[in-house]
Amino acid sequence: MVILAIESSAPSASAAVVKDGKVLAGMSLNVGLTHSVTLLPLVHQALECACLTMDDVDAVAVTNGPGSFTGVRIGVALAKGLSQPGQKQCVPVSTLEAIAYPLIDSECIAAAVMDARCSQVYCALFDCADGVMTRLTEDEAIPIESLIEKTAAYHKKIVLIGDGAELVYQNLKERLPRLALASPLIRFQNAASVALLAEQKLSETKNICTPEELVPTYLRMPQAERELKKKKEKPS
Repeated sequence: MVILAIESSAPSASAAVVKDGKVLAGMSLNVGLTHSVTLLPLVHQALECACLTMDDVDAVAVTNGPGSFTGVRIGVALAKGLSQPGQKQCVPVSTLEAIAYPLIDSECIAAAVMDARCSQVYCALFDCADGVMTRLTEDEAIPIESLIEKTAAYHKKIVLIGDGAELVYQNLKERLPRLALASPLIRFQNAASVALLAEQKLSETKNICTPEELVPTYLRMPQAERELKKKKEKPS
């Protein structure tokens, strides 16, 4: 099975092609250009380097949130557009689950965190043991301080991973001595992890949808909507 994966939930963008558990190609950029400019060329390059075309692709996977509202929308829209002509299977993957995936062979609690601004992070916890990653908490937007309570019940080393890892570490390292930072080599989102997770979900017939059913998942309203709501709630 050939899976094309797209990741655009943060400033970097990436695309990858996986076939039967093997990463054939992976492309990534983090040069400050918008995903609407960089993402489609990355997809074309990944397919070209793998000596494949969209006709060879069996399923399209994409991180559908949480993350940058614009980035997630662009990634989901591209996945829908690529998969609709052949009505290929779509696999939405949690951004936080994809972030944690590189720690699957570690003996730790993976704390996948993304900077959500305003002293908050998008966060989910996963137990990594014996090559299996088990979800412990749902994806949520929480204050950084809440991670102290969230991790209190677990006695393993807690490894922070994701673009919010450094931020959380600097805020909590004095109060959570079990905290550690994942290596920068694996810390940030990568489409290869999205593809490998999608392959697993397809084998288990989980999280599969049609292109029409594929939608972003937001954990909170966009900032513009939050500001508008505040203005409406102010007494006149």
